This record gives sequence, C-alpha cells and structure tokens, in this order.
Amino acid sequence: MSIFNKAVRTAALAAVLSSVSMVAVMAADVTLTLISAENDAVVAPVIEAFEASHPGIKVEHQSIPFESMNAAIEARIGGGDSSIDVLFVDSPRVPSMVARGYLKSLEDLRSEIEPLVTPVALDALSVDGTIYTLPLWTSTQMMFYNKDLLDKAGIPHPGADQADRLTYEQILDLGSKAQAAGAKYGFAFEQIDRYYQLQPIFESIGGGSGLTGAGNLTPDITNDKWVEGATFYAKMFEDGIAPRGIPAGQVPPLFASGEVAFLVGGPWRLAGYTSTEGLNFGVAPVPYFANGKPVTPTGSWALAVSPHSAHPEEAMALAKFMTLDPQGAFKTVEANPIPPVNLEAFKLYSAWFAPKFPGVGDDAQKIMGYELRDSAVSRPLSTGFVAFEEVMNRVFGDLRNGADVKSTLEDAQRELNSTLARIQ
Repeated sequence: MSIFNKAVRTAALAAVLSSVSMVAVMAADVTLTLISAENDAVVAPVIEAFEASHPGIKVEHQSIPFESMNAAIEARIGGGDSSIDVLFVDSPRVPSMVARGYLKSLEDLRSEIEPLVTPVALDALSVDGTIYTLPLWTSTQMMFYNKDLLDKAGIPHPGADQADRLTYEQILDLGSKAQAAGAKYGFAFEQIDRYYQLQPIFESIGGGSGLTGAGNLTPDITNDKWVEGATFYAKMFEDGIAPRGIPAGQVPPLFASGEVAFLVGGPWRLAGYTSTEGLNFGVAPVPYFANGKPVTPTGSWALAVSPHSAHPEEAMALAKFMTLDPQGAFKTVEANPIPPVNLEAFKLYSAWFAPKFPGVGDDAQKIMGYELRDSAVSRPLSTGFVAFEEVMNRVFGDLRNGADVKSTLEDAQRELNSTLARIQ
C-alpha cells in the first residue's frame, strides 16, 4: 500500500471515528424539558428511572405554580417555544388547547393506549374522537378527620364504608361541636375555593356542573340548586366553621397542625399527614347532601408532547415511559400517591399503597376504590372550560368573603354568557 493510500485511509477512518464520536456527544447532550405544577420531589423517581434506562438523555424539570400553568402554556407553546418538550396538561383544558393548536394528534398510538385504559379514561384523552394526550393520573377524594379533636367533643369516629357516609348537613353540625370543644375550624375543603373540589357540592345537590348545551358552552349557574349549593358554601365561612382569609395552599397545614376537625382532600396528603408527629387521624368517605347523591371529583393531569419540541423522538420516549410503561407510570406516583390511569401500573400501585400508610392505608384504599367506581364525576369537557373555571374560582372567592349569593351568581352568569358566546 502506498504511503498516499495509507494516509487517505487513515484520514477516512479518523473522519468516521470523529463522526461516531460526535454522534455520541450529541446523544449524551440531549436534555429534555418537562414542565408541570408539581414540585421536583414528585417527578424525581420517574426521571431517575427514565435516565437510567435511556442513557444519553437527561430530563430537566421546571415546576410552575398551578395558577400560572395555563398562562405559561399560552405564552410558550402558543409562541412556538421549542424549549418545552413534554408537559403536564389538566384534562378539562385539552379541548381548548387542541382548538388553539397546542397539542398534536397521538392517534397513531391508539393501539398502544387502548389496552391500558378504561373507555372513560380514553374519552378524557380525546377530542372529537382523536387522541391528543397520554394517560397519566386520575384522582379521587376522601375526608380526613382528627381523632383527638373528635374525642374531645365526644364525636364518634366515622367509618370508612360507603354505608358510613355522612351528609354535609351532619358535617356542619359535627364541625360546630368540635369547635365548641376546642377545634379552631370544624370543616374545610383542601382546595377551598377551586372548582375542581367544589363541583361535587352542586352535582350532589342536583344543580349540575354549571355548563350545559352543545359543547358544554352554555353556563347554568343560577338554577335553584346552584343557589342552594352556593348558599351552603357561603354559610360555612359566615358561621366560622371554615377559614376565611387564607389561600388554598395554606389550608392543608391547618389540618396537620391540629386546627381542623374535618378536611376533604386528596390521597396525596397521606404521605405528609402520616409523617406528622402527633397527628392522630382517620379517613372517611366524602360527604353528600341528604336529599342528593354521593359525588366526588376525578380527573387529573395527562401528558402531552409539545408540537414544537426540538427533540420529538426523545420527548415521545419520555412521555411513553411515564404513561404506557407500567413501571414508569408507577414511578410517577411513588412520591405522590395519586392513582395512575395505566391499568397495569394501577395493579402495582394497589399492592404498594396500603402498606405504605400504616393505620389508614387499608381504609384509604377501600374509599378510593368505591369512590372511583361509583361516585366520580369529571369536570366538564369544553373549549370554554378555562374561561369558565377562572370565573368560577373568582366567584367562590367572593362568596367565601361574604358576597351576596344570588347577585354574585347572576353577575357571573352574565359574564360567562358573553365570554362563552365568543368561543362558540
């Protein structure tokens, strides 16, 4: 071989090695951005598991407050920002996001998704029959009660069976008795002025979700039952049974510090409450109205891949790992005990759940099982849901602070009529 040919071959080999090396460097440098309203600790287990099984891909989590998530998506996804790869999406917001072009179709994944979810869950991932999001979490609620506060007031501990479910009327009476015996507050909702947790008040009493008609774009919040439900809600604060003047995020710590007798909240509170020294609590089913029916909120975050992701293949790998892989889907709830939608992951979750929370885990699991099966009602799917929710959350804040019930609902109805008419 001539020196020239040898030199050429050496140079060619060097170029190939350099190219392979560059590909390896590029692969190692791929960093995906995941945005959610959760804190870093919640997503840390699944990120660690994904990175371990996908060498060369790193995941950076950006936590955005729930109240700011919609504005962040509007600004960044709506503006074509390629720095977001995978995002948590609140299920009722999916129709609006699809209408604005923020989500790309995932219909090609139908054969992978369908065996892993219930038909109801599949509907929540879809708009007009087309799948746009991947199944992440669902949700349910239970009622926490402070055993020590109830004992001081001579109140029997409520049971965890469906037959033991108390009425809202009973809860206000028992909460008042607990206050007379030393509790600062008798009863509260964890999300004290947010539609997600308050919708069941109106559904239980027979008032409906507040949206009706084609596409759920017609407001209906002034019917007699809505007025009755809103009156009940306002009276909780007027009578001092529930706390005024504090944001929703400060309500759960009141229960942890022994100041609230009864609290409706999510299973995600179990980890913090079971680790709180001196907090002696139990769990019971969510109340209902005596002349109504049991209703609990459900639905939660789904997962989507940004249509503008700079790394679409890697982003899809992360999204599928978090939702369609049973082990990956379970890792998303390991630090946040909310039920996964993936049916195979739910089996892992069920085996893990009760032993994780000694003393209350069996009761909590029992409650979650029948509430998800029998009483769960989703928030209305509508392209106008974001606007509706913003108005309603403001309404609940006003009612909580003493605004007149009927006129507040009538003003909100007029505002929603105008706003939703522009969306239809």
